[in-house]
Amino acid sequence: MDRHKTAMFIGHSRCYQIEKETLYPIIRELIGQGVDTFLSGGYGEFDYMSAHAVYEMKKEFPHIENLVVIPYFEFKVYEPQYIDGTLFPDGLEFVPYKAKIVQRNRYMVQNSAYAICYVNYHFGGAGKTYEYAKKQGLKIFNLGNMKSFSIPPHN
Repeated sequence: MDRHKTAMFIGHSRCYQIEKETLYPIIRELIGQGVDTFLSGGYGEFDYMSAHAVYEMKKEFPHIENLVVIPYFEFKVYEPQYIDGTLFPDGLEFVPYKAKIVQRNRYMVQNSAYAICYVNYHFGGAGKTYEYAKKQGLKIFNLGNMKSFSIPPHN
């Protein structure tokens, strides 16, 4: 997986304020920038909407990959028909159970160049992951408080 060709999704588990079709233009633009892998945590409404949006975009761009990064082996993936597979980060089996989701989120940030987000507040898992992604220099598209967007070219 090439970090520069990978985008991740960050979002609150409850997501009532956006239509999933809002994701399509961003995903399409990122694919135009060379992104071919999309990562999500597989938990909550934003992750479900994102997985479904990428699934729909595969009809137009069959080469893209839609993966859920799981925090533990017994993690249940809801609606697996929308994803291409799961990924379990190396070494995560040695992380204490209560820290696995945080480590999984850090893995996604460290292996992505872009983050498509739905974050309205900066606490909780989504807020902390969003702040970490900003510190790591990911190009971020936050639907939680965006009016419009444009995608800068990747250097």
